Amino acid sequence: MILVAAIVAAEWLRNPRPVVAWAEWGCAVAAAALLFGRGFRANALALLLALLALTITLSQRRFSAIERRWPQERESRVTAASQHLQGDLHAALGRADRLAEIAAHISAKDRAAAFHELQRITPGGRPEMGVVIFDADGGPWAWAGRHRLAPEVNGDSIAARASGYYVVLEARRHSPDGRTAVASVLIWAHAAVPEHGSLAEKFRARTDVALAVYPEGAAPDSPDVFDYVEPTTAGPRLLFSVQPVPPEQGAAKELAYHRSSRIVTWLVLPVFALGLTIAETAAERFLLLALLLWVAVRAPLGPALDLQSLFSPATFFRPVLGPISSSAGVLGLTGTLFSMAGVWLWGRKLPRRWYTVILGALLLFISPYLISELGRGITPPARGVSLGLWLTWQLALLVSVSALIVGAAAFFRGNGPESHTRWRIVAGVTIAFAAAVIGTLVWNPRAGWPEWYTFLWTPALLLVTLPAPRWAAISGIALVAGSSAALVTWGAELSGRVQVAQRDIARLGTEPDPLALPLLERLGDEARHSTPPASASELYALWHGSSVGHQGYPAHLALWSSRGELRDELTLDSLDLPSPLLGALVRDLAAQDTMRVVQLNRVPGVHYVLLVRVDSAAVMTAAVGPRTELILPGRVGRLLDPSRHRAPLYTLTLAPPAEEGSPEPSRIRWRREGWSLHSESPVLLDTTTRAVHAEIDLRGPVPLFVRGVLVVLLDAAALAFFWFLAEFIVGARVR
Repeated sequence: MILVAAIVAAEWLRNPRPVVAWAEWGCAVAAAALLFGRGFRANALALLLALLALTITLSQRRFSAIERRWPQERESRVTAASQHLQGDLHAALGRADRLAEIAAHISAKDRAAAFHELQRITPGGRPEMGVVIFDADGGPWAWAGRHRLAPEVNGDSIAARASGYYVVLEARRHSPDGRTAVASVLIWAHAAVPEHGSLAEKFRARTDVALAVYPEGAAPDSPDVFDYVEPTTAGPRLLFSVQPVPPEQGAAKELAYHRSSRIVTWLVLPVFALGLTIAETAAERFLLLALLLWVAVRAPLGPALDLQSLFSPATFFRPVLGPISSSAGVLGLTGTLFSMAGVWLWGRKLPRRWYTVILGALLLFISPYLISELGRGITPPARGVSLGLWLTWQLALLVSVSALIVGAAAFFRGNGPESHTRWRIVAGVTIAFAAAVIGTLVWNPRAGWPEWYTFLWTPALLLVTLPAPRWAAISGIALVAGSSAALVTWGAELSGRVQVAQRDIARLGTEPDPLALPLLERLGDEARHSTPPASASELYALWHGSSVGHQGYPAHLALWSSRGELRDELTLDSLDLPSPLLGALVRDLAAQDTMRVVQLNRVPGVHYVLLVRVDSAAVMTAAVGPRTELILPGRVGRLLDPSRHRAPLYTLTLAPPAEEGSPEPSRIRWRREGWSLHSESPVLLDTTTRAVHAEIDLRGPVPLFVRGVLVVLLDAAALAFFWFLAEFIVGARVR
């Protein structure tokens, strides 16, 4: 049953197809097992299988409905959303009204106590709420919660306020001593606002239907528009209008698949866990683990488990082992399985024969070359490497090399009396640590490590795989494998940083960007067919929602009069485009032209300027430069995108133009100078060749040593855990 369930689940996760017949058959088998199962675990397993089959069946029917009857599905979604919308809005207003009523009656004697009481009564979560108490003079006296728009003391008892980024519903209550309490609830926030908890976002997460909120009188003429009217002191009044916006057909199917795949994945995992407890022999348990590995290789488990970076080939990919080395997650699972298989062989005390010695020697010979080859699959993201991602790479390499070392130790152990000699383990670990230190000193950015360096690890590998007590074998193998995995990960990360820096340098100079031009033209079409932006905030909203805004280009946005006078600007990054130059481009835009993209050779590379005539008297410009560390973000850009504060993988500096008669810089390969890497490359800027200096900081020996010790200790704990897990799976007594 588990085999059938795994095959159906893996194939469905990989590519949802009509597997309804398989799923219904699985339901029948699971129901029979539930009736005739022996014991609680068997019944629980059968119930999980039935739920798994039922989930796949219902999900497949939902996909079929979206594909074949999308107009009816879309209409039903809008109808259901409209039915819930009135209740959600009324409930939000009710919470704001109750909050304002309680706040208005808070004692005015102790201001500190008022802050504490407001903090206690203001609900957290979604939708966001805030409350403020104004004194009799109209000044804020106490407050709590989040306020997206500055509260105002004057206004109706129920009011709606809107800006280009927010729509807020407010309730006001007055106290007998002249104070005013204003409670607000966030109804809608623009997509450019990070980490907002609006009612519209909560509604979209629950119903898959987004909400477009319009101020009074601005809603389009559509039957889907819902006018939110609430009674006020002057009678019923329209506060704002809401239009449900269902997802497109492809997006609806993607959302349905993502949710269903998460449920299916979280059902498959306990199925395997129960199967391990029910299996009677070690062979059956290892077969289940191998089946789980096959599911991980076959199915996209990363998105379902929210572990995209762990199972993504974008951060790790090496075709040397086929699909097994397609991601760090799959490689780690494979290495763990084979490491536990090696522990099982080690515990069986195989007789020492000439062929077992040859097999062990072959595994030891392969291990340093395999880990070096796998290390080349590490690809650091351009925005930096987090500690979690670095440990993911390192642990995946650890279990991969441990599988070979533990297997070699199992072949070398023999079935004779247990050896109590520990000096070999101590000597092997000492040699491994010395080799790791030497490795950090001799590594260079051109070829990594010298050819002779691999042989330094041979004595350490041989000594820790010779017969030794159990704890000594665990410690020795873990420390040697951990130090080698940490060293290879360190070198592979540096090689990846070198490659990212080289790609950055390649984008400089006069080389055009083939992606920037069509993306800017698409932005121009969006600007011409939408409401004309009238301020810097509206420019940012348009930019943030565009395709070019998601590509990480350094940008400068501005609004001009048709005569080239600057009205408003948003300097996201420090581009080499002075205002007089942009003003001249605006003045040169012909009256009959509505859009044009100009290519300019500037420093440090090709810049593109989009000019769009948004109305008869205004022109919008959107300029982008090459994606390089040489262009620094502006103060506003750093504020709007805090993720750009991460430590860069490298630093670039541009040398000043050479004086006439000076030799042109020649291309120099990367070189190591102490604990930093350097390179100078010539770049042609307009008619002048200038040198770009790249530097990568290796952080020095002390931080590297501290980090290495901590990582190796973590590796020892991880390998000990896998060792005990393997003993549990094979049924041995865990000591």
